[in-house]
Amino acid sequence: MHLGLWLAILLIMPLAAASALTMAGGVIALRRDSLEAIGKPYAQSVPLEATSTFLISVLRAVFGQHRFGYYPGDIVEIRSLDEIMQTLDHSGTLDGVPFMPEMVNYCGTRGRVLRRADKLNDWVHGTGLRRMHRLVLLAGLRCDGSAHGMCQSNCHLRWREEWLRLAGHNGSAVKSTKQSPAQQSQLAALSAYASRQTDTGPEVRSVCQATELTAGGAPMLRVDLRHYARDLLTGNVRLRPWLVALAITFFNRVQRMRGAAVFPKCDVGISTVRSGDALGLQPGDLVRVKPKYLIEPTLNSQSKNRGLYFDRDMIRFCGGEYRVKTRIERLIIEKTGQLRLLTNPCIILEGVTATGEYQRFNPENEYIFWREVWLERVAPSNPPVNANLETATGPRDHSHKVLAVKLDQANFD
Repeated sequence: MHLGLWLAILLIMPLAAASALTMAGGVIALRRDSLEAIGKPYAQSVPLEATSTFLISVLRAVFGQHRFGYYPGDIVEIRSLDEIMQTLDHSGTLDGVPFMPEMVNYCGTRGRVLRRADKLNDWVHGTGLRRMHRLVLLAGLRCDGSAHGMCQSNCHLRWREEWLRLAGHNGSAVKSTKQSPAQQSQLAALSAYASRQTDTGPEVRSVCQATELTAGGAPMLRVDLRHYARDLLTGNVRLRPWLVALAITFFNRVQRMRGAAVFPKCDVGISTVRSGDALGLQPGDLVRVKPKYLIEPTLNSQSKNRGLYFDRDMIRFCGGEYRVKTRIERLIIEKTGQLRLLTNPCIILEGVTATGEYQRFNPENEYIFWREVWLERVAPSNPPVNANLETATGPRDHSHKVLAVKLDQANFD
């Protein structure tokens, strides 16, 4: 009798939890849909990641601090260039991850771990998530493109744990006092690694962490859900956004089974609005992201405008006001490694980075690229309503190009 009762409970509990998550996902979708209808943003200003977790603290106390790598909130020191060079192979990589010339100036400084990059979305080759190891993002450290034709993508740099050491918790970005200057031979070697000749001709292609996005990674099965637990336990994702994403996932799965629309929904393929409408935006300009219903008419059947993808993760920013960070006029195409000068520039907005909520919490934190036709100028009489988006989250960035922006080589110009 008791055994049968326990078996019934074990069967009912997962079903009840799944039902509760599905209903919660429906409520969240209805709430967000109502905000989209009136052109209001629902991007969160609080950090996605936690600074520490109880489990990691206990494990470190029992087994030692260095046994479990680095986690969000850890203060680390980037090793000297001499130490890092000793870890690189003949291609200037460690397990496929390039150490780029743009990273040299950070050697000897301290930084805060923003997230672990235990998985990355290989959108370049379309293979989905790939399992990565001993890779982290440090808050605020981005590539300036100085060794790659002044590429303006502002990619978030990825650091192998072997290039770091644990530091104290008193400050960040502090230069070590005993760092020898980089030798010209070391800089020359790293610069040589930053490009290579193509296999099909005399052209030279750039090599960077974006072109080698998931090098050294292993395929992940879609049915393998352990990475969700890893996100929560390591502090990459706090409990609330973790539950929100899980609820929307369950809701969308039920919707697909019913043959109904999933959330968020974006009507594309109507393209009634001219794709021009250049605003000539410059860094510092205050803009508002247009409501979704005004962006939809600018998109073709592939949800693109002149080759630039409008991702559903971008919808959460619709209606928000932000400052222009960069006008993108030159960038490296990840699939080919070619530097391209854009005749139709894109815009990066301050603090607007991809959340990864609809990409199984892909942690890359890349800036989202916007077409000017998706934006409108705002009179600078008042500060932007979303001006605290970055400062409220600490020294971090907030969005994506890998997640939410994909480049169509044939059309993106």
